[in-house]
Amino acid sequence: MFQSLVSFVAVILSVLLFSCSKTSDQAGIEIGNPEIQAHSFLARFVVDYELEETDSPEPAVAARMALDSDSVLIDDLSLSLWRLSAYSSYYIYVGFDLAAGLTLWPEYSSDAPMSIAFAEDSAEIREDWKAAFGDIEIDESGLLKEVGARFAPVVENPQMAGKMKIAGSYVPFTFSFAGLDSLEVRYMKNQLDFAADGAVSLTVRFCVPKWVGGLPMTTAEAVDDTVRFDALHNKVLWDSLTARFSRAFSAAHRLTYYSNGVFEDEYDANVLARYDVIDSNWVSNGNFADHRDWILVQQLGGLADTSISNNEMTVTVSSAGTQNYSVQLIHEDIPLLQGRRYKLIFTAIADSEAPITVRLGSYNTYDTEAFQKQVDMDTVWKSYEFEYTALVDDLFARLEFNLGKNLNRYQFKDVKIYRID
Repeated sequence: MFQSLVSFVAVILSVLLFSCSKTSDQAGIEIGNPEIQAHSFLARFVVDYELEETDSPEPAVAARMALDSDSVLIDDLSLSLWRLSAYSSYYIYVGFDLAAGLTLWPEYSSDAPMSIAFAEDSAEIREDWKAAFGDIEIDESGLLKEVGARFAPVVENPQMAGKMKIAGSYVPFTFSFAGLDSLEVRYMKNQLDFAADGAVSLTVRFCVPKWVGGLPMTTAEAVDDTVRFDALHNKVLWDSLTARFSRAFSAAHRLTYYSNGVFEDEYDANVLARYDVIDSNWVSNGNFADHRDWILVQQLGGLADTSISNNEMTVTVSSAGTQNYSVQLIHEDIPLLQGRRYKLIFTAIADSEAPITVRLGSYNTYDTEAFQKQVDMDTVWKSYEFEYTALVDDLFARLEFNLGKNLNRYQFKDVKIYRID
């Protein structure tokens, strides 16, 4: 068996490593679908009165309960949960749209929607959530990127209710969801809590300070002793609160569908700031200390073998295939920030002169998101440099060296990507 260049993480919510190995320096990739076991999965939905740092690399601690000093208290925040999804990259054929993700819940469409009461985190409600999500069967394999929860307002009661301080006293308020159609909040893998036994917890938090912080809430006017935020009452504040609603969730990535047809797909600003660093190298293991973080794909008639020696990756193409992407050397999870400039640097040599295609694009739509370049490989070591501007925000972009259509032996070393502005 060959030594795998990639250890597969089982599609959502498991930490199953899959590899085949031998002791020889010669190595290749065997892309397969390993046997996957079911892992328990717990989802919680809570209101948090702490200003959570979304860019934290670790799962958040327990939510803070409300205090008398808090200016806004949530009594009722209920949303309809329509879908839980896993977003992963795959190197096998799968029967669903990668961009749409793998549906984790509901198993049957009749099970959705489920009404989620964020302000009622009781033991009984947790048992209901555990019954719904506690034993998800996974029958595909992929490299997990995000877990998403899709919500919509509850049709029967499309509003939030609570209390807010005005002139030192609490006054009831309602907030209308009429401006929102639906939203999906996506959590990166490092925001999930993986237990030693493989159990996984996802906590969906609505952070009140992120929703109301900095807004002139005390200027709101009450009608019949209740402050209403809707299209007819306190509209300026209602518009601001509507725009902020999805951003108040502790997710790294949010997709918001507004009732007026506007759609927003955005990462949390604090999360993007973690990657907004000049001179940082975003290619892990670009010195090929071993096979970690590199994936070899063989498809459409392409066959290849790999080895690593002296911090150099050798890819020997034994069957050229029909496309340049019939053989691919891939590195995932390259961050892109729209409008930022980067430089790709690598050193390479080939046994015979031949063109290859180097590309940086999406892992699930396969769209080019930064650049696609033909590189004419030489029979002597050469250093190649390309500057490019990111076209989109994407924290999971894929660097590809497309080596198909030619029988050849390629060697790579010192692969780096830097922010340069």
